[in-house]
Amino acid sequence: MPLPPNVPAHNAPGSSTGYAHMKPTSGHRAESPPMSSACFGMLNDQNDNIRIIQIEKSTEPLGATVRNEGEAVVIGRIVRGGAAEKSGLLHEGDEILEVNGQELRGKTVNDVCAMLSTMQGTLTFLIVPAGSPPPGGGHHRENAVLHVRAHFDYDPEDDLYIPCRELGISFQKGDVLHVISREDPNWWQAYREGEEDQTLAGLIPSQSFQHQRETMKLAIAEEAGLQGRNRGKDGGAKGSTLLCARKGRKKKKKASSEAGYPLYATTAPDETEPEEILTYEEVALYYPRATHKRPIVLIGPPNIGRHELRQRLMADSDRFSAAVPHTSRARRDNEVPGVDYHFISRQAFEADILARRFVEHGEYEKAYYGTSLEAIRTVVASGKICVLNLHPQSLKLLRASDLKPYVVLVAPPSLDKLRQKKLRNGEPFKEEELKDIIATARDMEARWGHLFDMIIINNDTERAYHQLLAEINSLEREPQWVPASWVHNNRDES
Repeated sequence: MPLPPNVPAHNAPGSSTGYAHMKPTSGHRAESPPMSSACFGMLNDQNDNIRIIQIEKSTEPLGATVRNEGEAVVIGRIVRGGAAEKSGLLHEGDEILEVNGQELRGKTVNDVCAMLSTMQGTLTFLIVPAGSPPPGGGHHRENAVLHVRAHFDYDPEDDLYIPCRELGISFQKGDVLHVISREDPNWWQAYREGEEDQTLAGLIPSQSFQHQRETMKLAIAEEAGLQGRNRGKDGGAKGSTLLCARKGRKKKKKASSEAGYPLYATTAPDETEPEEILTYEEVALYYPRATHKRPIVLIGPPNIGRHELRQRLMADSDRFSAAVPHTSRARRDNEVPGVDYHFISRQAFEADILARRFVEHGEYEKAYYGTSLEAIRTVVASGKICVLNLHPQSLKLLRASDLKPYVVLVAPPSLDKLRQKKLRNGEPFKEEELKDIIATARDMEARWGHLFDMIIINNDTERAYHQLLAEINSLEREPQWVPASWVHNNRDES
């Protein structure tokens, strides 16, 4: 993959990798005078431009990275929590002339890393300072801790561009990371949730850098796809779009009535909507409030058991309830307004659609049906938990509201287990239908997985119900990481 602009490759000249740092010098060398055995010491030699410092290093990395500037070795980054930062003696831009009497000029970044990784105990550095460190040790106001949820998997061992693989931390999609330094535009310093007691912070790609290289991947994939299609026209082999190919969109089909009313899927986004590049989402801790029960949204392919799970929950009518849907059709004799449906005119329904008052809506037999945000708010205001079966296209609008939904993907088990479940329950099925269920669930997770809070594999409805109920119970007791805007908006309203 081509190198993003202004970012050095891991092994390229001028790269930043390792545990210290350096810069061009006049070549003057100073003999190291006697040093104390203190953990951190500092002495100046006859030349005020050269400084001798000592740092005590354990088996852990020193907590700094280096880069080459010509033949010089320069400190490129000081990592929070490491010995280098705690000493306060090494700073970004300092040139390292020697370590324990070994000259570094002319050595590559990898040479320096290999040498320092084997050293322990007292390290004596001969450096040319880059200048006075900024007030406060360089910890700027913009470096207040930023909490983010990762929307991609990351392993520093697979990253060619990370300045120092040993200082990188791996994470998976959905992990919460606590970013403590964003001074470097390409590499943030962070801890994983639950690992804040670690002494040394780890490096992760910054949001802008990750977005930049994912944009490049998409561009490469698009170009490869165009070339492949052109080859196909010429009779050659059809090309794929490498990394980000999606199957062609199927024509819209009539949706099932699992949502509680017949629906055509008219809430799908624009077919020309560009590919969204997901990196990090800022999050904050949300503490449960007795006055606001988070709606539970069940997402999943048809015939996977969402309707049964919803009915099981709503059997406890003192705790759970459904949102009363709206419709533009005429009321039937046995229907009660506000209980079975909210009956409104077609003109009023269309006005509400334009005003984006419906989370989801559709048309069936020349009548509109829909679930409104206000109907969900009514359930929440009653002190009950609103349970919704929705299409995933509805999630962005719902999450942008004040309702703070908790989204659960009800997913199928493996093909073999799904087949066994259908046989066990005496349900008729076709093999192709089972494959479609699994393919649909995978597509949902690929396209909207960053909006899901939980995934339940429904191999056994009873077990899935108790798993879901246990999660709902915990939502009422324990704080949760949610989009930061939800918490900030709460503060503004209070």
